[in-house]
Amino acid sequence: MPKQYFRLNASSKMKILRDESGQVLVLVALSLTLLMGAMALAIDVGFVRFQQRQLQTAADAAAIAAGLELGNCNNTVCANMQTAAATALKEDGITSTTITPTANQCTVSTTSGLAMIINVAPCVLGASDPNNGNTHMAEVVLTEPQKTFFGAIIGVRTWNLVARAEAGDSYINANTSGGNCLYTNGLAFNSSDGTFALNSCGIYDNGNLQTDNGDSVTASTFLYYGTWSPNNCNSSCTWNIGGSNTPPAHTTTPQSNPLANLTPPTQPATSTTNTQTPNSGATLQPGYYPNGFNLNSNVSVTLNAGLYYMGGSINVDSGATLTGTGAELYFVNGSLQPNSGSTLQLTAPTTTSPTAGTTANMLVWEASSNGSGMTIDTGSSSYFNGIIYLPTQTLTLNSGSGVTINNGATATALDVNNMIVDDNETFKINGSGGYLGGSPSKILGSFALSE
Repeated sequence: MPKQYFRLNASSKMKILRDESGQVLVLVALSLTLLMGAMALAIDVGFVRFQQRQLQTAADAAAIAAGLELGNCNNTVCANMQTAAATALKEDGITSTTITPTANQCTVSTTSGLAMIINVAPCVLGASDPNNGNTHMAEVVLTEPQKTFFGAIIGVRTWNLVARAEAGDSYINANTSGGNCLYTNGLAFNSSDGTFALNSCGIYDNGNLQTDNGDSVTASTFLYYGTWSPNNCNSSCTWNIGGSNTPPAHTTTPQSNPLANLTPPTQPATSTTNTQTPNSGATLQPGYYPNGFNLNSNVSVTLNAGLYYMGGSINVDSGATLTGTGAELYFVNGSLQPNSGSTLQLTAPTTTSPTAGTTANMLVWEASSNGSGMTIDTGSSSYFNGIIYLPTQTLTLNSGSGVTINNGATATALDVNNMIVDDNETFKINGSGGYLGGSPSKILGSFALSE
C-alpha cells in the first residue's frame, strides 16, 4: 500500500496551539491557587506561633506569681495566689480585664476565650512530669482560641493555644530526713573540738570547708562543693553522717543561695517604743528603730510579735535577757550581737503577713548591703527558733568552751555567706525548720521556674 501523508493547514495549526494554551492557563491558575494557599497557611502558622510564644511568656510570669504565694497560701490554691497570677497576665499585656482562674483542674479543655488553670501539685501531664503531685510547685495552664486569617479556606477557623508552666521550690536536699538546716558559702572550724549536733537535717557548704583537730559533726548529710582542708581532722574528728561514721562528701553540683529570691521588707513607721536603752521589764513594739537599742546588764526585755526594722545593732550585754515570740529582726544596718552570759530566747513568725511585713519563719535577716556580720557569744539557755539569713555576711560562733547553743530550739535554719566556729562550743539544731510557708514538710530550698 502506498504511504499516505497528512498535511495541516494553517488554520488547523492555530487550533492546536489554542488548545495547548488553554491547558497552560489552567495549570498556571492551579499553581497560583496552591501558591496563594501555601502563603496564606504560612501567614497563619507564623502568626499563631507568635501568639503561642506570647502566651507561654505570660504562663511563665503567672506561674512565678502563683509560686511566690505558696507560702502565703499554705501550699494550696488560695485567693491571693489567683489574684497574683491574674494580675501577671494584665501586666504582661495578655488581657486588659481580670480573669478568674480555675483551681485544681488536671484536664485541659478547649475554651471560648482566655482561661487559666492553677494547680498546686502539678497534674496536667500526669506521671510524665517529674513534679507531678509536688505540693511545693504551682502549675499554671493558659488556654486561648486564636482565629486564623485564611485557615477557613481549608476548614480551620481557630486554633486552640495552650501554654503551661511550673514554679516553686527546687530543693537543696529533699530527702525524708528533713533536708538541710545549714547552707553556707564557706564553713570553717577555726578551733579544735567544735561540735555540730544536727538532728535529722544536713549541711551544704557551697565553698571551701575547713576543719580542725577533734571536731565533731552529727548530721543526716554533709556535702561540700569546693575544697576541704582537714588539718589532721581525718584521724581525730568524729563523724556521724546519716547514721554512720562517714566524713563529709564532695559534690560537683553547686547550689545557689536558697533564699536569694526573697523580697526584703519595707521600712515601717518608727516604733512607738523606739528607744536606745529600754528599761528592765519593758515590752517593745514592732516598727522602725533607726539607731537600734542596747540591753544593759541584768535588763530583761520582751519583743511583741511583728517586724523590727533595725537601723542599728541590738546589743545584749552579759546578764541581759531578750525574749520574743513572732518577732522578725531585719537589719538594714548593724546586727544582733549577744554577748557572753546573755540570754536570748527568740521565735520567728509562723506565717507571712503583708500587713505586719513579716516572712514566715524568718528570725534574723540582714540586708545584702549591710556590712555587719553576726557573732553568737551567749549562754547555754539561749535559742533561736527560725531562720538566720545573712546573704553577704559571716556568722561567727564564739560562746566559749563547754557552752551548748540553741539546745532549746525546736527548729532552726542557717543561710549564711560564711560561718566560723571559733571555740569548742556545741551548736545544736533540732530539725531544720527551714520552711517559709508554714508547712511542716517544706524545707530549705530555692524558688525557680521549673518548666
